[in-house]
Amino acid sequence: MDNHRWLVSSLFQSATSGGPLQFRDNPLLSGVLADFVSGLTTMMSHVNPGGSHEVSGLLEKNLLAGAIRLYRSTGQVPSFAYRPDKWNTDLPLARASSMVSELAPVVLYLRYLVEPGDLLIIEEPESHLHPALQATFARELARLVHSGVRVLLTTHSEWILEALANVVRLSELSEEQRAGISGADVALAPDQVGAWLFKADADGGGSAVEEIPLDTEAGSFPVGFGEVTEALYNEWARIGNRIEAAKAAKADQND
Repeated sequence: MDNHRWLVSSLFQSATSGGPLQFRDNPLLSGVLADFVSGLTTMMSHVNPGGSHEVSGLLEKNLLAGAIRLYRSTGQVPSFAYRPDKWNTDLPLARASSMVSELAPVVLYLRYLVEPGDLLIIEEPESHLHPALQATFARELARLVHSGVRVLLTTHSEWILEALANVVRLSELSEEQRAGISGADVALAPDQVGAWLFKADADGGGSAVEEIPLDTEAGSFPVGFGEVTEALYNEWARIGNRIEAAKAAKADQND
């Protein structure tokens, strides 16, 4: 997003009348990046009136504590800014925090491009997010599913998995029974949420993929994060035991 204006400018400057558009002395854009830049340049042509637009506003309110602003500048190339709550001026997006710059594309895509029936793919949404905000983001993704958008995400976050587990668990309660529970206005049935674990296969020749069932006792989709936590705690305990043993040995010597 920081460089899209340069990309578009370079594209037009290097275009030839008799051949395909290309960057001179630069590699061609990948399909994903080309689609992204194309989407940025066509934003503001319409605003989605459905649930995805609503979720974009909730992301700004509940996570960003400010608004992502889009302006038309010279020609049709947009510019982007962030305005924190209670500010009356904009902050260039390049000067905003990593959290803001990471979530800004999601907010803009939901507001201007994503429609019911679309598939939105998000890679590691936990990047630069506090654990509490990761859980909030997961609940907003569930709200997006309610609006008819399919969501596919990759994650290494136990908090996101636990938040999604809670969203599924809520579906076992009636709306009346959910009263007073945080995020209780969003619930997804078990068949609306799936989790899969990618790990190296036994011979090391690739990856094995297995579906992870929801563990209702643990309250998560277990992927082994708990084993890491347990191992770190055990290591802490062993170190502590040796420290205490060394102190005891030193005390015996002094006696």
